[in-house]
Amino acid sequence: MGTYTGRLQGEDLEPSTVSIDISDGRFRVAAGRSQLGSWPLADIRAERKSIFRFDLVIGSEVFEFTPDDPNGFSDAVGAVIDLRETKGRFGLKARIEAVTKS
Repeated sequence: MGTYTGRLQGEDLEPSTVSIDISDGRFRVAAGRSQLGSWPLADIRAERKSIFRFDLVIGSEVFEFTPDDPNGFSDAVGAVIDLRETKGRFGLKARIEAVTKS
């Protein structure tokens, strides 16, 4: 899977540079040499909110993570994208409509 660096912030967490290690079915978060936590990957819910930003639900807390490698992180964590939004995610709906109208 891999290790992904980026900025993590939450309601009770100031924006912090962290590394997230996803391996062996675990989701581990560290800031420098300090381990912040480790959870089963199956317990993490990740939703891609924009091209660069993810919402992570860990237990009862919601965090925003902006990884340096959004595509790699998305694949590793199994992030979902809610395509039901009427405006379309990442402008995809508008691009599809523009192509189909031509």
